[in-house]
Amino acid sequence: MIRHVSVFMLKDGADAAAITRALDEIGDRVAGPIASSYGPDLGLRAGNGGYATCFDFADEATYRAWDTHPEHERIRREVILPLLTGAQRCQFRI
Repeated sequence: MIRHVSVFMLKDGADAAAITRALDEIGDRVAGPIASSYGPDLGLRAGNGGYATCFDFADEATYRAWDTHPEHERIRREVILPLLTGAQRCQFRI
């Protein structure tokens, strides 16, 4: 299995709820993840990112198909990326 984790750095005033709605929409429109969780940082430690995601996939091919799906790319480009100053991503085997 593959786990994909992202940590987003948000622009000042960015609406984290808009990111949640966008990720929910991706989940409704693009098949692939076996499990997912995501949400805004709770602010329990200084220096954290502003939002994190975690998605699990059966294999690399499923992850790649999901990541490059046109609807996923559209929502990411139109809704999520305009709210970010940066992002860090990592994929690893579980």
